[in-house]
Amino acid sequence: MIDHVIKAIAQLIQDKERVYVGLNSIPALIGSFMARDFYKKDIKILGVAEAYNPDKIEISPSTGSPFFIEGSSILPTTEAFDLAQKGKLDVMFLGPVQIDEETNVNLSVIGDYNSPKVRLPGGAATAYILPLVKKGILWNLRHSKSSLVKKVDFITGTSKFSNNKIFVVTNLGVLNYCREEKKWYVNYVYPWSNFEIIRDNTAFSVYPKISGIIDINEEEKKFIQSVDPYNLRLALEY
Repeated sequence: MIDHVIKAIAQLIQDKERVYVGLNSIPALIGSFMARDFYKKDIKILGVAEAYNPDKIEISPSTGSPFFIEGSSILPTTEAFDLAQKGKLDVMFLGPVQIDEETNVNLSVIGDYNSPKVRLPGGAATAYILPLVKKGILWNLRHSKSSLVKKVDFITGTSKFSNNKIFVVTNLGVLNYCREEKKWYVNYVYPWSNFEIIRDNTAFSVYPKISGIIDINEEEKKFIQSVDPYNLRLALEY
């Protein structure tokens, strides 16, 4: 399942984009390198390790590993944030626990903020960057009515008042938000999913606009395995 999600992320990245990968974002990191090195898209990869478009990668437990900077230029995080404010950061990834129908995201708490059922890691720069980046790609590997909710328990960040593009990549498919209609459309499914399954597992209304089924071939699997030889990505499936 996770390899299909990685491919879906790679397909959403386009030529000439600056792509920023945050901390502990293994699917986003592999997907970015897959877009650049396998699909040969002309992109620049930035991230919390402060490496500017490193030549190669091998996945470690932290996507903020300082070893990424070996053999690459350095771009401090503050300068990456400046790019966002100037409208020059094209893609940012987030892995919210909850996403709602208004593009609000929650990385803070489940339940009441003052007495939460679960306290989450927090949003870091989510509130700052999400409305500024040109394309937000949100990923969640447990697509259900508990994760794609009518209204998030806490708004860590939002693009509700922005005009950027917002996509959600899950273990069931790919959705995108149409600002003109204020609707979520299902763009892609996987071999094990379809529109009806996604609709039945989403707390807000979704609409079909299926462009295809995302499947993965042996060469794509080999590439993903080459950058994650210790299969750290597989732990995210459980």
